[in-house]
Amino acid sequence: MLFAQTRIKNQEGITEYIAKRHAGLFRAYVHDVDALIKVLDCTGSLVSGSSALSLVQAEAQAIMTQDMDFYVTEPFEAEVARHFKDKEGYVSKQDVKKKPEYDSSAISKIIKLAKGDKKIDVITTHWTCAIAPILQFHSTAVMNYITAQSIVCLYPRWTAASMSFVNLQMYLNAKTNLCMVEVLMKYIRRGFKISADSFRLGDHDCEENKEDSKQSGYCPHKIRSMVDNEVLKWDFRPMQTLGDTSITCQDMRVMAWCLRGFECADGNKEATISYMLVMA
Repeated sequence: MLFAQTRIKNQEGITEYIAKRHAGLFRAYVHDVDALIKVLDCTGSLVSGSSALSLVQAEAQAIMTQDMDFYVTEPFEAEVARHFKDKEGYVSKQDVKKKPEYDSSAISKIIKLAKGDKKIDVITTHWTCAIAPILQFHSTAVMNYITAQSIVCLYPRWTAASMSFVNLQMYLNAKTNLCMVEVLMKYIRRGFKISADSFRLGDHDCEENKEDSKQSGYCPHKIRSMVDNEVLKWDFRPMQTLGDTSITCQDMRVMAWCLRGFECADGNKEATISYMLVMA
């Protein structure tokens, strides 16, 4: 009984600690944190990039954020941009088609906002799920995101160890450029070990295993999803409900993806193309 009580207290303490760091991150960019969380919840939007990575990392090792990347689907783009302009005093500096550092086909538009030295990018996707551009990021180090209720890390074992796997679509699809190299070098300077060979980041059960349930999520040929057992998801605030029914927007879509690239096992080294899809 005492062990159970201690465990509950520890969990409550961790939840409170993460919620405090989460609120502190948002407070660096907005005055009304609760209103921003409501926007995240009602629009199914996400915060990703360095902001999300800073919460996944231990506080002593967390990187300093210089801007906040806010991911939104096209139907909610105007509502989100209007919130930052009307409620928080941001002004629009530039509208661009894509973010050159990522060159993501899932990104249709970026609205660059600023207020003094504070910068927010509202990144719009034409997909029905705001996570789509995140699955096309340059490496797994930044495949993390913050929702209204949760912090999510798609590759927690690598990220916790400051290791990152290069998304092979970057060079298989001829998307490698100077900006991409500079971004990868930025994370190397931050202490990350970056590799395009997953075995250099640790062992895993690879695609040769015919029983799919035994494949490791760290094999780039494993089909992954936002709700599989490899994902680390920490809820730090209760989900809004109406009776027994959730009224949050963000659970309406679940995505699956596969990084692919060259075969892990010896033998067939033929490259295979990555993909992603909306499951539900």
